[in-house]
Amino acid sequence: MIDNLIVKYKVFNTAFQQIASNHMPVAGGTHARGTVGAMLGESRAGKSAVCAFYAAMHPPTYDDEGEVFSVVHMTASLRMTPVEFAHEINRLTAARHMPTRGGIGAYVDNAILRLLRVRTELLIIDDAQYLFFDRTDKTATDMFKLVKRIADFNALSIVLVGEEKINDYVYSIDAFANRGYNWVPIKPLTAGRKDMEKFGKLLGSIDRRLPFANLSGLEDSYIAEHLYRFSGGMIGRVMNVIRPAAFEALNDGSSHVMLEHLRTAVSTRMRKGDTFSYFGIDRDAA
Repeated sequence: MIDNLIVKYKVFNTAFQQIASNHMPVAGGTHARGTVGAMLGESRAGKSAVCAFYAAMHPPTYDDEGEVFSVVHMTASLRMTPVEFAHEINRLTAARHMPTRGGIGAYVDNAILRLLRVRTELLIIDDAQYLFFDRTDKTATDMFKLVKRIADFNALSIVLVGEEKINDYVYSIDAFANRGYNWVPIKPLTAGRKDMEKFGKLLGSIDRRLPFANLSGLEDSYIAEHLYRFSGGMIGRVMNVIRPAAFEALNDGSSHVMLEHLRTAVSTRMRKGDTFSYFGIDRDAA
């Protein structure tokens, strides 16, 4: 319950809608084909959690024509090669033992074609910046060509998820921009009064979903302010504190998460040079 805790809020809903509109432009209609969209923002803003949630809403199925993987959510890695990209597609579509006869080129081609065989409607590529940056021009071009080939099938849509610098690459070429490229920024809640009210309500929603007999008071202004200061409003960083604090509370047999649990969790996760006294932490001890 703690590991898989999902709370829908302003940032979550914006990200979810971006994926959904690129998958099914008209509710109840047919899925998009050959288009490329993007959901871009800082790390730990909650993008990956939304992707995983959306993919879980469209699990693999099976019918008279065989397997169906309507939504495939893959994560790119630093310096991922075309072969590794193909491995991921095969793994995510239950084809781990795809033969490599015919050489590397044939293996990559067959992996891409498998998206058509399993009738994929949407390919989500998480951490997509790793496909285009921190590479040589040649390897970046190789990865771009791979994604473009998938778009050129005109059979499914693609959503790139990652840092905003992805736009720098996309707008430097025409291939994606000409395919109805659209993007939305995913930004954390600010420290403004209205957003802090939303942040407090978000913490309250998280609190009500934790598996404890009593509420932990996470939306209390003192706790909310400290969690915001630590996280910068990024839900991923918030959960980096709440999850271990909740685990410790469970181990203690506590009826709720206490300040001491939050204090312990944050003490091992503070950035070097951060001297703020989170939840009354002893800064010298931290």
